[in-house]
Amino acid sequence: MQKTTKKKIPAVVCALLALAGILAYLLVLIMAMRGEMPGIPAAVLIIVIYGVPVIAVLIGVLLALRQRLKEIDGGEEEDAKQY
Repeated sequence: MQKTTKKKIPAVVCALLALAGILAYLLVLIMAMRGEMPGIPAAVLIIVIYGVPVIAVLIGVLLALRQRLKEIDGGEEEDAKQY
């Protein structure tokens, strides 16, 4: 059990770093748009156009982390060493 926990730490740390970077980008985007064009509907459209792909990437990172943790629990990370 402890052996798999040690193997999960790098996966979780990398996912958290990726999520932090993506969330920082989204926050900067929103703050820039709010400061430049307050109340203009075009700003909302730009945020949606750029924000939706960023949110999709966030979801993708979380799904990849979930899949990787399942692989570690199943012992699949050691199968690649056979080749």
